[in-house]
Amino acid sequence: PFHRLPLVPPGVSPAVSPAVPPRHTDSLLAILDALESPTGGDSVILGRGLGVCSTPGCRAVLGEPPRTPERPPVVTPGQWQFLTELLHHDPATPELGVLLAPDGSTVALAPLLAGIEVGLRSGGFGRPLPTLDPPADPLLAVTIAEVLGTSFLLAERGDNNATAALGPDGCWDDVENPQNYTWRGPPSPVPDPVAIGAMDGVLLGAQLARGPLPVAELLRGYYGSGNGSETGRPPSSYRRRDFGVLVGQGRLEEEVAAVLGVLRSLSPSPELLRDVGTQEVAAVARRAAREFSQRYVGTGGVAP
Repeated sequence: PFHRLPLVPPGVSPAVSPAVPPRHTDSLLAILDALESPTGGDSVILGRGLGVCSTPGCRAVLGEPPRTPERPPVVTPGQWQFLTELLHHDPATPELGVLLAPDGSTVALAPLLAGIEVGLRSGGFGRPLPTLDPPADPLLAVTIAEVLGTSFLLAERGDNNATAALGPDGCWDDVENPQNYTWRGPPSPVPDPVAIGAMDGVLLGAQLARGPLPVAELLRGYYGSGNGSETGRPPSSYRRRDFGVLVGQGRLEEEVAAVLGVLRSLSPSPELLRDVGTQEVAAVARRAAREFSQRYVGTGGVAP
């Protein structure tokens, strides 16, 4: 059972409650540096145990998660609280699962790490991935296709058409020491940080499938580090362009339809899909891919 740890109230000494690091990618990199073995798989296994992949489609691809792990000795209690809050998926508090990156974007960690695990496994590290029926791309399934398809289905089946399927974004209390992220409205299942983390998970998973790297090294190379001293923009600032080139709206539509087909074939199938026909799946996939591409990919500019 997962017990929520309270956030540290101001003025409480660290002896009473662990000091939680800022919600910045640099804090995650410090933990990964401590965890990484030369093969780079430990952090991924840890992420799964802490609840990165909690949806039926993700489990169909990655398998059942290992049991909840104990805190490794190399990680401080404050770092462990930070990690468990980031990775324990609670639909009621999605703002706890996000980090501020050096490019100014806010990234959800769960789809990012799920994409990294698929990339490592398709590159030959760890257990091979299953063949999905109907065929679906495992990398797109765990990062964006399942959550996007289910979000649009929920929006269509909502009591009114006001249910948003994408967005919103939000803001940090303090960009120097980010601790609290506040949404600008009620979050859909795909708020902006989830879309961004999913695009990053696809790009980094595809990179890992070509050749493994330690996860900390991969993330450092992609996001840069907090001081911004390196010249030029980090690769993460080109995510929209690169995702558009790699995936494209047509392929995204195919993969949303494919993963909804996988979900329909599960036994038992998720309640949302019990009476959904093939034509409805096709229509939802088309709309989801079009609106996602317009909102997140179509700008063509460099943007967080």
